Amino acid sequence: MIAHLKGKLAAISEDYVIVDVGGLGFKVNIYPSAFSKLPPVGQDVTLLTHLLVKEDGLELFGFTGEAERACFMRLLTVNGVGPRTALALVGLLGPEELWAAILREDAAVLAKAPGIGKKTAQRIIVELKDRLEKEQPEWNIGITNGQDASEVLAALLNLGYSRQEAQAALRGLEGYKGATTADLLKAALRKLGQV
Repeated sequence: MIAHLKGKLAAISEDYVIVDVGGLGFKVNIYPSAFSKLPPVGQDVTLLTHLLVKEDGLELFGFTGEAERACFMRLLTVNGVGPRTALALVGLLGPEELWAAILREDAAVLAKAPGIGKKTAQRIIVELKDRLEKEQPEWNIGITNGQDASEVLAALLNLGYSRQEAQAALRGLEGYKGATTADLLKAALRKLGQV
């Protein structure tokens, strides 16, 4: 599987980008809100990706953060939700708002995305709500200052901490308003006794 791409942003289209990696141009489907997070054409870019294998070919889907990719992959587990629909939901709502809508059973919010009708919105709620309630600490760690907690969580996991240790270290960091991801990582490591 192709987990990420790092290269030059070669082209931007309406719903995809081309990333030049060592002379190969990878077409990566992305969600509209990700365009604002991309550098100008010709600059270096890194995108997290998910490779989807289909009967008629391969498709790459790109994400600017781990939370968005995890959200996309979770939506693909719902019967009747394809990659375009999942990408539209991620782009329109973002992970936190999407999961909150599912937990609130707010089908009207989900139905705002293109390709989502009331039946599909209800199916998403039915198939994901119980799992999200069990995993809520993982996706909603409580950092309310706009930081992507998934980046800090991923860094802690890469350092060898268990998921439970990493989540415990991130809880209670709500007071770090305006902190950078590096500041949040240092604070989490302090809680773990490593700094």
